[in-house]
Amino acid sequence: MTIRKGRRKDNEKPFHEAVTDLLFSAMANHEDFIVTYEQNPTTGKKEIHIMSGRLIAPEALASMKAEVARQLEDGGRHHIREME
Repeated sequence: MTIRKGRRKDNEKPFHEAVTDLLFSAMANHEDFIVTYEQNPTTGKKEIHIMSGRLIAPEALASMKAEVARQLEDGGRHHIREME
């Protein structure tokens, strides 16, 4: 018996296009956009989580920026772009 590789549905967008569309939609609507990933402890696969909407209060954003600054000292990376 041969193993069949799963196929994407014809009407389903590739992952990179779906992420791009979600990002542009969030930017156009002045919404938050968060991308993070975790490793599934059961399967060992990385799972990407993408969220958009009104997610972050100004106070939470300030604490996240402080945490990012601490992570940068340990070699972390991030990108910030001011939007008007």
